[in-house]
Amino acid sequence: MNRFLVGGRVLKTAAAVTLAIFIAQQFNMERVPLAAIVALITVQKTFYHSLQKSMAKLGSVLLGGILGTIFSYFFGLSPIGYGLATLAAIYICLQLQWQENIVITTVTAILIILSGTDAPLIYSLKQILTGLVGAGCALLINYLFTPNHRKEVIGKLQEVEQGLRQAIDFIIKEMLKPGCDDESFKEKIDKLDSDIEEGMQVAKLLREEQRFIINRETDSDLFRRAFYVYRSQLSRLEEMHRLARRMPIKVPQAKPLARLFRIIQKMQYRHLNSRGSHYQVIEQLMDRLEESFDVMDLPKTREEFASRASLFHLFQEIKRYYRRLQKIPAGLHNK
Repeated sequence: MNRFLVGGRVLKTAAAVTLAIFIAQQFNMERVPLAAIVALITVQKTFYHSLQKSMAKLGSVLLGGILGTIFSYFFGLSPIGYGLATLAAIYICLQLQWQENIVITTVTAILIILSGTDAPLIYSLKQILTGLVGAGCALLINYLFTPNHRKEVIGKLQEVEQGLRQAIDFIIKEMLKPGCDDESFKEKIDKLDSDIEEGMQVAKLLREEQRFIINRETDSDLFRRAFYVYRSQLSRLEEMHRLARRMPIKVPQAKPLARLFRIIQKMQYRHLNSRGSHYQVIEQLMDRLEESFDVMDLPKTREEFASRASLFHLFQEIKRYYRRLQKIPAGLHNK
């Protein structure tokens, strides 16, 4: 059933087409379908993208109007005129890299020639005006009903951060109880990777909405930076999990390291939500752990040696995770 649900962009497109046709009919415009076609193509995910599309479509209608007027004057209703107008429209669009506008440019030129009017210039201007009505309606609808991409990206950011904390729980459990089932961890990592990609796409849409902001760095730039950091953290967590899986036995040194990871886990949440984090305390804990590894007694068995070696490398990865975490702008939840 979910496959057949109507999305917001579909509703916006239908509303824009309806409004464009209504206005064109009220002013007795001759080419009402043109207004509908331009409105249909112009509606996009963001207002900025819609503005780009509208300018491109109006430009193609203008070009088609000019070509139709020229070839109508010289060739009238001759088939040669249609062919040459089509050739010129395709060639010019390709030169301007307007591949998407070839059809509407060609159709506009052909319609003007096909009209057989004695005043092709006037008819061309009417075509342009009709296209302007369609573009204007699409822009209006897109502006009034633009999705709240800021709310979406913040929600996705929180979802990813929560997922990272859950992944840390898996690693800590593996450190304290070696040999746990890791299928759930793999599923969590795959889900997080997908969520990060979705978050980056929404942040990109938000960036399009903020192109009119003159500031050097917008909120969307901060959000995208956070997702890039989270993606690198995801790789680091996968490496930690591999190291934890290499621990054949439980060793007492895992407890203080797990305690440190718990603190960093909480700090990650507080950092995103603009709550104070005790960075100095964490630094002191890491220094003490570093010293404890230096004075540690030699392992007595091969299994203990393997577990301690994995634990030491885990400690290095946790430190890198912590340092990288500070690259994320603080308080993004409140942006």
